[in-house]
This record gives sequence, C-alpha cells and structure tokens, in this order.
Amino acid sequence: MIKLRFELYPEDGQIKPYEHPFGYIFRGVIMEWLKNIKPELIHIFHEFEKVRPYSINCIIYNKIPKIDFILVSYMEELNNTLLQDIISTEKAKLRIGQKDYYIAQIQLEKINFEQLLNISKPVKNFNINFPTSVYFNTSMGDYPVRFPLPNLLFGNLANIWNDIYKNTLEIDRDNFLSWINAHVYTSAYLMKTVRKEIGKPRPVIGGLGNVSYNITKINENYYKHYLECINREFDHEYVNQDYLGNCKWIDILCKLGQYTNVGGNRTAGIGVMKYYPKKYLSENDLLRRIE
Repeated sequence: MIKLRFELYPEDGQIKPYEHPFGYIFRGVIMEWLKNIKPELIHIFHEFEKVRPYSINCIIYNKIPKIDFILVSYMEELNNTLLQDIISTEKAKLRIGQKDYYIAQIQLEKINFEQLLNISKPVKNFNINFPTSVYFNTSMGDYPVRFPLPNLLFGNLANIWNDIYKNTLEIDRDNFLSWINAHVYTSAYLMKTVRKEIGKPRPVIGGLGNVSYNITKINENYYKHYLECINREFDHEYVNQDYLGNCKWIDILCKLGQYTNVGGNRTAGIGVMKYYPKKYLSENDLLRRIE
C-alpha cells in the first residue's frame, strides 16, 4: 500500500470558499491522469459489488491558499503506474475543476502490513474521530445508517482487509462480527449529521464527530455457546487467546482504516477516520482457571 500526498497551490494564488473543490473531484483528477498514461486501469473507479483498492482525502486550509490531496492505493499495478509517471515526468500541475494547481511537493509513504501487524496490541477502549461524514449502506433498509455502529464499522474494515489479503491472512468475518456484537459497544459520542456533495444529483448525509468504543470483559456465555457449536469443551486458555486475538484485530483494523477510510463513498473523501487508542488489555482482563 502506498500513500501519496500532493501539496497544491492555486495558480492564481486565490481560493474563495465557494471555489473549494470537493473531495470527489479528485476521483476525476486521478481518472484523467490514468486516461493519459494507462486508460485500461480506469475500470477500477467504476466497479460495483467490489472493494475499490484506493481511497481519497482532501485537506483544505482556511488561512492559506493551499490544498493537500491524499491518495492511498493498495493495487500494485495502480501504484507502479502512478509512481513511474511521477518519476519519469516533471509533473508540475493538476487541473482541478476550472483551475490549475501547482504541485509544490509530493510525499510518498509506503505502508508495510507486516509492520502494522507487529506493532498492534489488544486494545480495550478507544476513540475514533470522523473529520468527514461517515455512513454505511446496508441490506436492512432503504436508507443508509448514519452512525458508526461497531458491527458496521468493523464489518466494512474486515471486508477491506480481506480484499487486500485474499487467501493469505483473511479474517473469518462472520465469527469476528459475532464476537464484535457480544463484546464491543459505544460508550459515548458527540456527532451531528451533515450533507456532503459527491458529484451526484443528491448529496449524501452522514455522521460527523467523535465516538468512544469499549470492549467488555470476556463474555463467558458467548464463548460457551460458540464452543458448543464447534463441539469443543470450555477451555480457559483457548478463550483467552481468542479474546486477545480479536482485540488485536480491532487495533489492526482501526489503524488500517486511517489509510483506507470506511463506509460508503470512501473513494470520494467520505468516511475519513482518526484512531486514538486509550487503554490496552492487561492480565486482569483475562479469565483465571479456578482449580
């Protein structure tokens, strides 16, 4: 996975509030870029029923005429194509809307998934800030869910992870979400709903703000039922290891989400998330065998 951060300044030196480009416009910028260098890759921007292998974020500065455009991609062919063009050409401008923007600087960060796994720890409670609105399309009704419920949040992030790690290090999504439903809950939130333009006839509406999540102590009833289903006796060591493993997966997926965004239209700058772990697990959170 790579993260490209473009530091942009308008050619005329001015950005008025009503001229700010929306995040979704950068999706078109990348499409136009690929159209000129490798048009056969444009299909990834239109694929339905698939996890799209990129995300977009846009940071607009109020006090200076500057925009940071951030593209994260985990498709190797897309990564190589963009990097090769950046290195081989003196790309100086991007056309955004009706304006040209100078590229003052391009920062490259390569995200190592092995390192992400190694530095992650079983988390106990944490905060997530959503600086752009977040929502989830579900099969439960005709309208999206505009609050990051634990099962929707981690179900979406698990889908993204499994798409990256096809057939190698996938999460058992169904079992993981059953565990989430039994152990993870929202403890506090301060959010509001906002409308966001995404270049379609109707804007999307999602939640914006902060949510705190807690993980309960080991739910013994959940594990008794789960172990019965797999024809296994209640085993303290197994339960502790499974609990620790799932708490670590939460830490991993939250760190992943800071790069990929989460929820609907994450490829248009929606669902940006910032993860703040507050407390990690200790020995006191585990079951003790009573002899």
